[in-house]
Amino acid sequence: MTETRHPAWKRHLDAIGEELLHLAIACDVRLRDPGVVERILKNDETVCGRKNPIGFRKLRALVMATFSSLNKAIDRIGPEEVKLITEAIVERTERLRAAGQAGGGKTSGTRA
Repeated sequence: MTETRHPAWKRHLDAIGEELLHLAIACDVRLRDPGVVERILKNDETVCGRKNPIGFRKLRALVMATFSSLNKAIDRIGPEEVKLITEAIVERTERLRAAGQAGGGKTSGTRA
């Protein structure tokens, strides 16, 4: 991951990214697809490829909390630093998700 002068923010945002990945897999949701986050915020469970009401509720809450954390990080460490951290997180989580799917398809039976 990218070096940063703000390791606490890096750890915090990385933990959010990791949990978003787990919940997205549990609900079979592609967060980076166009319109998906908006549908989650509108409480549209049909965005899920797998029925998981508890997982979706947790995913929605975390998506909302993510915006708050990102705004706080931007205020405290600046937009450039947040961008560097989040780009590294996105790259790492995409690699993890791709590796997980390459190793046997989508996770089945995972409950968040």
